[in-house]
Amino acid sequence: MMLSTVGRLARAVKPSLNTYNNLRYIQHAVTRYAGHSKWQNIRHVKALNDGRKAVLFIKLARQIRLAVQAGGANPAVNNVLRAAIDEALKRNMPNATIQGILKKCTTQSVELKKYTLEIKALDQVNVICVLYTDRFAQLKMEMATILRKNFALFFDTMHAFDERGFVEAIAPADVKSDNLLSVCTDHAIETGAEDIEVMDENNRLIRFLCDPRDLDKVKKELEKLNYCVEHSEHAFFPKSTIKLNAEALEAYEKLKEKLKAMEGVEDIYDNVEVSE
Repeated sequence: MMLSTVGRLARAVKPSLNTYNNLRYIQHAVTRYAGHSKWQNIRHVKALNDGRKAVLFIKLARQIRLAVQAGGANPAVNNVLRAAIDEALKRNMPNATIQGILKKCTTQSVELKKYTLEIKALDQVNVICVLYTDRFAQLKMEMATILRKNFALFFDTMHAFDERGFVEAIAPADVKSDNLLSVCTDHAIETGAEDIEVMDENNRLIRFLCDPRDLDKVKKELEKLNYCVEHSEHAFFPKSTIKLNAEALEAYEKLKEKLKAMEGVEDIYDNVEVSE
């Protein structure tokens, strides 16, 4: 179908799920249940690869601000903040900019709050959008406009995802590589985590999986055991994935880029299969 035809349909008909079906954007859904593909999807949607420095710096600044909210403005005692600053420097954010963000964090009283929005795009793409903002109502209205123009709408999709918490942390120096898995498994049981994954054996980087409700508890208990927490997250994994044809994938990627560019959008999770 020509894009001009799609444009006329969008202007003539108020978007609905039936409208998306009629557009025939999407090939028949291919349902797959693959454990590691879920992590690949998470890594894919979280990658900072949009190529626009302004958008990237906004997100990095927000991560620094959230880290300060959680543990204070001193990177010497706030591991999450230190990791956020290191990432910002790695992405070529000037040190003066970082110091300005830290100074602003100590003077402003308004905190960022977390929100989760559920979206249905192109009829079959389930999306979870995580926001950190101090102007939620305005941001949601702005997002509704973008969705309407890109064949998407707010819709209940939470049932299509499994919620998991995970903490990525460096094991204590006294834990040797030959017994890393065994010791960290014992620590997982002790802290309330449900499973672990060795991400980098040489650097002793471990991912602890847990119930999202236990995320803060697991993180704090690991810190008590002298783990250096690098990252923690409440994540959403699709219960099944779909494969989009080239036209549909292009349309969805355009929508996703527009959402990622919005101030306050932190993470986007979906059920689109990532090509190897």
